[in-house]
Amino acid sequence: METEKETTLESSLETDLSNTCSSVMNNSHVALRKKGKNSKFCGLRKCFSALVDRKQVNLELEVLRLMLRKELNFSLDNLEPTLATMLPYLLVYYIKNWPGWQKSVDYYSGHITFQIWYEKFHKFVTIKLNEAINVHYKEAMAEFQQENSMETRKKYMLKKITDHNTQTDNLAPKTMAPFTIEISSKPVLLNTIVFTDSSDGDVILKQHGVLEWDRKIAETITLKQLISWPHVGVHLMSPVFAFTRRNLHEFRRHISLVGTPLPPTSAEFIEEIKVLNPQVPRFAFTLEYLQKMTKDYLNQLKTVYTSPAVVNAFQTVIDEFLVDVEELNIQRNGQPTIANNTSVLFNTGKCTYFRNKKLSKGIPSRYDIGYTEVIIPKVEIALCVLENDKKIDAYLAHLKNFNPETSLTTGKFTLPQITFSCSYCQKNFDNGGHIANHMKDEHKMEQPMLCIHCKHPYPAIDLSSVRWKHECICNLKAK
Repeated sequence: METEKETTLESSLETDLSNTCSSVMNNSHVALRKKGKNSKFCGLRKCFSALVDRKQVNLELEVLRLMLRKELNFSLDNLEPTLATMLPYLLVYYIKNWPGWQKSVDYYSGHITFQIWYEKFHKFVTIKLNEAINVHYKEAMAEFQQENSMETRKKYMLKKITDHNTQTDNLAPKTMAPFTIEISSKPVLLNTIVFTDSSDGDVILKQHGVLEWDRKIAETITLKQLISWPHVGVHLMSPVFAFTRRNLHEFRRHISLVGTPLPPTSAEFIEEIKVLNPQVPRFAFTLEYLQKMTKDYLNQLKTVYTSPAVVNAFQTVIDEFLVDVEELNIQRNGQPTIANNTSVLFNTGKCTYFRNKKLSKGIPSRYDIGYTEVIIPKVEIALCVLENDKKIDAYLAHLKNFNPETSLTTGKFTLPQITFSCSYCQKNFDNGGHIANHMKDEHKMEQPMLCIHCKHPYPAIDLSSVRWKHECICNLKAK
């Protein structure tokens, strides 16, 4: 479709759109008029009817302007001139790329009437044009005026914002998405919600039933796996040595058509370093020092706790903390270190995963709408307390000479203890069994997920065993 000349609707307008959109310079305003009841102009309807009958359609620019004014009720005179010039081309673009054309089989087979089909078409075109005017254009102009650079123009060109395969702008910045779906509920619903189809083509949000893997995980999960589970935190507390370790996995959820490429999911390895208390001095401790100190610490715990399970729990929790320090590899004098009174949030495993939560009644189609979760495994560790050697030695001596019959009653000595927490629900638990049951009952544990690069599936129970690392098939092929 060209300017005053005629052209077929099937010709591509992407170049015209990008050239027009790149010249956008000023603010815009749109005034919508009420639809005239007795409007005799019906060019858009005739165009739709001709396309339904599989006829070639030739339109002039003035006809497109009449469609905008008479049938879609846009007052072009009240728009910024550049935007008004661009709008007829956008109309052609949305006519051509209406997803409803995929429903032609339903129409020709008599499952949908012409009037209903046209009303959906009319609604789609109206909504998309309003989004372009009131959302995309204004956001682009605000960014352009702020940065005043060609990079901004390229970033917001309409051909890059609008995806041909979906009604949502999944390639655009989140602030430019036309719609946001907010679901406020318990995690048991958020973790089990899926998308499914209805017979008339609508999209239904549905809660998945109880899954077999949910029960199996709760029965077989180990402490090492549990303390690497999403939302689970573990806390070791004592007067001279205390740290916390919380799994703060980031879940980015969005809807898109099945088969649509995932949006960019880059994540920094070390995302944040914070000082817990500005009034408390900070000192860096090497991994080698921590390994020696914790070895002595654990040896003395064996004189207090006679149960091997309790000692092994302390050993497991401390070992994971030491591996965190090693993985972070914040070096000083060539050795991994961590400072007291400090927390670090990082992408454990340096991997990213995703899963599509879609239930199809038939064979999935690339035009089906799906629900996708992108999971970035993150851990926050904090060395809350680490006293000097003199205080540590004195505490360990107390442990060695600890007498439960006297020490517990006097209250003058605090034993080391491990507690757990759910960072999502803000609940605390005194042992691993209780938080495991909480994750099973309230969160429904976690479904398998796929590597974002090689698309290979991995059960969450396996990933938690290896600190969310895996040997990406893409890397193996490259070797």
